[in-house]
Amino acid sequence: MNKLYKTGCLLLLCLIIALTSPAGSASASATVITSSVQASFDLTAATADSTVRARLKSQFSELTALSAQYDSREVQIRTLHDQNAEALNAVRESIKNIDLASVTRQSAAVASAKERYQPLFDQYSALNKRISLLKGLKDKTLNSVLKAQSEAMKLLVQIARQEIRDKEALLKAAKDTRTRRMAAARKTLAGIDRPQSAIKSQKSAVSALNKRLTADWSDFKSAIRKQNPALAGQSLSSMVSGYRQIAAGKLKIIEYEQAVAGVIATTLKQTRS
Repeated sequence: MNKLYKTGCLLLLCLIIALTSPAGSASASATVITSSVQASFDLTAATADSTVRARLKSQFSELTALSAQYDSREVQIRTLHDQNAEALNAVRESIKNIDLASVTRQSAAVASAKERYQPLFDQYSALNKRISLLKGLKDKTLNSVLKAQSEAMKLLVQIARQEIRDKEALLKAAKDTRTRRMAAARKTLAGIDRPQSAIKSQKSAVSALNKRLTADWSDFKSAIRKQNPALAGQSLSSMVSGYRQIAAGKLKIIEYEQAVAGVIATTLKQTRS
């Protein structure tokens, strides 16, 4: 029962760690230089002549530095990526809101004017219908009075309709401006496509190099277990070369992420100007 309880607790702990770990967290370097690995390497290097030993130690020292740099750059890349993802969501929302308040205000002004003048339009329409119905009658006085009222109302109706047309023109202008500014901002934001594509390519190349590093690291550990300086040196040379290429690739990824951030910042300025 006690063993079952401990097993259950361990599984629960693993589940909690999995759930609370950030998605897409930075991957660590393939080479983990433990005290055991260090000791095995030192013993292997000690079996070599002075020239080979010096070269092995130099390579191992560089490997250690490159491995540490790998982890720090991975963290930097993840930080930049997460910041860009958050900023991208924000700028897309800002694009949606460009001049939205202005359009909303102009729309409300048009609706308000139409509502305010609708009783006048209804009265004018009703009066003209009455005049048409009374045309057959020979009551000149009534017809004259009604026509006078119609003419007076006609001027008011014309003024009201012109006011509505003016407000509708302002609304159209606001919508056109909004459409144009949104299109311009989206065009600017599309500038992230190229660096994002380049990031994918670089990550693919780094992934392939990581697979090679994993194999090289396995060969290296086997070589130092057997205390074989020649094989250890070959593995170290391959790993140092791989790490250098990865370092260059990660530096490019950082530069591309920074380029993405620059495009987002420029776009955000457009949404606020």
